Amino acid sequence: MMIDTSILPVYTPGAGTHDATTRQSDKNEVTAADVERVAKEFEALFIYELLKGMRSISGKGLFQGGLSGDVFQTLFDMELSKSLAERGTGISDMLVKTLQESED
Repeated sequence: MMIDTSILPVYTPGAGTHDATTRQSDKNEVTAADVERVAKEFEALFIYELLKGMRSISGKGLFQGGLSGDVFQTLFDMELSKSLAERGTGISDMLVKTLQESED
């Protein structure tokens, strides 16, 4: 089974596509594409946390219990949240709009 490593920055705090030296030099230069990318990542993380909370309430997932079931359920929820965020729920749009208004 191959894990799509492109989703890892969404679920790893502090991880991103820029290295430390790039962040220091471009600290004041935030592009609209960066804002939109981060807003989408936030939306995916928010949806993931919602799914995780709903699963803890229901007590059942798609997979049987145990360690392997928990791992597969987590991976499934990550992919589902990423897919839902790509389609858009409006959270990232509101974030982008709020951030653009605060810059002006």
